[in-house]
Amino acid sequence: MNMDVLSLLQNENVKQITIEKKEVLDKSLDRNEHVFDMYLSVRVVYKNDAQTEQPVKLRDYLEHWLYEYKRHELKASSFDRKEQIAKQQIIPRIGEIELKHLTSSDVQNMINKLSAKYSYSTVKKAYECLNGCLKFAVKNHQITMNPADGTVLPKNLQLDTKEVRCFTENEVQKIEQECVRCYQNGNRVFRLGEIIIFLLNTGLRIGEALALEWSDIDFERAKLKVRKNVVCVKKRSKDGRNTGGYQTLKQNSTKTKKGERTVPLNRDALMVLMAVRTINGKSKYVFATKSGKRVNHRNIDRMFRCILRNCEIASSGVHALRHTFASRLFAKGVDVKTVSQLLGHSEVGITYDTYIHIIQEQEIAAVNALTEL
Repeated sequence: MNMDVLSLLQNENVKQITIEKKEVLDKSLDRNEHVFDMYLSVRVVYKNDAQTEQPVKLRDYLEHWLYEYKRHELKASSFDRKEQIAKQQIIPRIGEIELKHLTSSDVQNMINKLSAKYSYSTVKKAYECLNGCLKFAVKNHQITMNPADGTVLPKNLQLDTKEVRCFTENEVQKIEQECVRCYQNGNRVFRLGEIIIFLLNTGLRIGEALALEWSDIDFERAKLKVRKNVVCVKKRSKDGRNTGGYQTLKQNSTKTKKGERTVPLNRDALMVLMAVRTINGKSKYVFATKSGKRVNHRNIDRMFRCILRNCEIASSGVHALRHTFASRLFAKGVDVKTVSQLLGHSEVGITYDTYIHIIQEQEIAAVNALTEL
């Protein structure tokens, strides 16, 4: 049997194969010789053929693609973000359109509306999510062409105006003092307040800090290794659906490939670790609960917002500590490549785009300094 036909028979997506025998005059021969060439015509009908299926809305197909396929490819935190993009950006705008009736105009209209309201990054993620789903639909014969192919993303303009929250040196001093404040009886107000000072002096992501084990710390050489990450993700049932609430998961890899790195420890960071070791030394985790378990992201975030409130500083998430670390390095004249390596960014361009205002301010200050010589 022809191998192409054999492969079709073994394809689980094939619903029906029709083989027809046809005779065609072989025109290469002498016309007086009425010889016909015999061949087989194979017609294939796929299970997912749009012509044989009931109408499917984009919303339903997108969810099918997410929960049956992408859920098994992505890290839990990445899947949470892709699901959020699908449900908040794509489905409300074009989810009710039938998959086979979706046009490039529909996709472009969605992109244009998102561009008027959201950042370039959000628009790009929505496009990538939809495009991936539609490519899958083409591959599985649900549609004959990808409507996202003819669309145009907006120019990346909004990154130039993106601001990041950084604390001033005065605010940093207030935060550090509050982190280690004690009650009159000597008990600590915040049991693990040092983690805030640690983040200010290392620039680690909160998930990287919570994943640290004492074996990752080299006190003699004053450095630590970032090799793991802890993420807070949605709780899900076996079919991938969100059941409500969140759970903490450890990943034996960092957010990016370059996220796996060695970070030097300055004096303040070392003092923090020594102080924490007197509290959590019996646990394998550097930052642990009283019972020795890993601390939850949300508990650290709540503690930090309480610290800011006590300091009468505007509320912010812990990621602002990472931005402050970078800002303080730039203020000391550290180049963008070195800052990027310390932060574990996948590309130097990400560091530059994120901190462009800070970098430009330092450049202006450097040029103005020439007039003071």
